[in-house]
Amino acid sequence: MNASRKTAVVVDPYSTGILLAPRLRARGYEVIAVQSRPDLAPSLLRSYQPDDFAAHIFHDGDLDALAERLRPLAPAFILPGNESAVELTDALGAVLGTQGNSPKLTAARRNKFMMIERLAAAGLLTARQTMATGAAEAVEWAAQAGWPVVAKPMASASTDHVYFCDTPAQLRAAVDAILGSRDFCGSANERVLVQTYLDGLEYVVNTVSRGGRHYVCDVLLSAKRALNGSPFVYDYYRLLPPEEPVAQALMAYIRRVLDALEITDGAGHAEVRMTARGPALVEIAARAMGPAGSTTGIAAGTGHDQVDLLVDAFDGAAAVGPLLDGHYRFQADAMVLYLPVLVSGRVEALPDLSILDGMASVRGYGLVPRVGDEVVPTLDLTQVLAKIYLAHPDRAVFERDWAAIRSLEDRLQPTVA
Repeated sequence: MNASRKTAVVVDPYSTGILLAPRLRARGYEVIAVQSRPDLAPSLLRSYQPDDFAAHIFHDGDLDALAERLRPLAPAFILPGNESAVELTDALGAVLGTQGNSPKLTAARRNKFMMIERLAAAGLLTARQTMATGAAEAVEWAAQAGWPVVAKPMASASTDHVYFCDTPAQLRAAVDAILGSRDFCGSANERVLVQTYLDGLEYVVNTVSRGGRHYVCDVLLSAKRALNGSPFVYDYYRLLPPEEPVAQALMAYIRRVLDALEITDGAGHAEVRMTARGPALVEIAARAMGPAGSTTGIAAGTGHDQVDLLVDAFDGAAAVGPLLDGHYRFQADAMVLYLPVLVSGRVEALPDLSILDGMASVRGYGLVPRVGDEVVPTLDLTQVLAKIYLAHPDRAVFERDWAAIRSLEDRLQPTVA
């Protein structure tokens, strides 16, 4: 490591975080990777790109020791690469005095119960909720709050262990499944979050902030479908024109969410339901949208990649400054489409996706599993077969290709043993 060069730190550079180091290196930074904990999910760790980093430091829980190791390098800033990185990024930035979100509300930016309580106190529409340590407690609360309810871990991601429950039996099973597991970031689930179900369609709002001012990178319809026995399997994200009334309402709401949670600097990735009473937050993460490639895919429709804008917010304020307090422009229909796994077993051969190359809307795609992996029918984003990025200024072409891909799902499956 060279103390005379500009240095940036990326905590947990996995998933979308793998895109940060190449952009930082192109701007002359030496980039240091910090792994926040030893037991991160293997699906995250396998995405790591070691050649992009001058050093890889394992955090053993001693924040002061980590700060002293980094202090001689005078890092200009510290960025979270993934959801698991948010807490350490805030804490380390505060110790080293770098630009970032204050650790005062870090817990509320990670713990979903605290997050919703904070928003409710700020006068924003939210679900009603409780924390439960057992099934009986959860069922008793749900009987009073009203069915249906949603049960999920307190601090996870990617629809990990999210259950829609219509009956006491379903809720008991959900609570038992959650309490017997670890969340997407590797932490043991010791309590369950139970919330009243929010009606309406779900949307994603991605943002970048600097100094408490916010730019809305995109508003996406987040479509899920019933598949493989789950009602919450990701189907696609589709870009909305910002002039649509629903997009306008969501952008106004999410600015209030960012302010309430004091997400002042960096990226935001929010999931919001447009209920009959207006927007209500499902959850927000103080990091860029994942999985890797999603921000670039959507950028084909807006002209701005959230990851590029995130880097600009910390290195290149002159570039992002004029955008703050504004929102994206709609240049083309754009979508991240998820191809599900419909089979179970060990992968012997992956499907040939070259048929997609002849579709005018397809900007790229990537298979997730590898030969030798064990796969199961897709229930969450960690289990998808492929991510396909579509964008085209001609809506008829865009929708034709989208329909064609969906018709090929059964054929585009891995060979399993």
